Amino acid sequence: MPRSLKKGPFIDLHLLKKVEKAVESGDKKPIR
Repeated sequence: MPRSLKKGPFIDLHLLKKVEKAVESGDKKPIR
């Protein structure tokens, strides 16, 4: 997490969408 603040926002769009879906559904599984 802190690394992204130092090196700039590194979040793939598909990964971001996966995170959004997981948050919406309340899924607690690890996101790979």
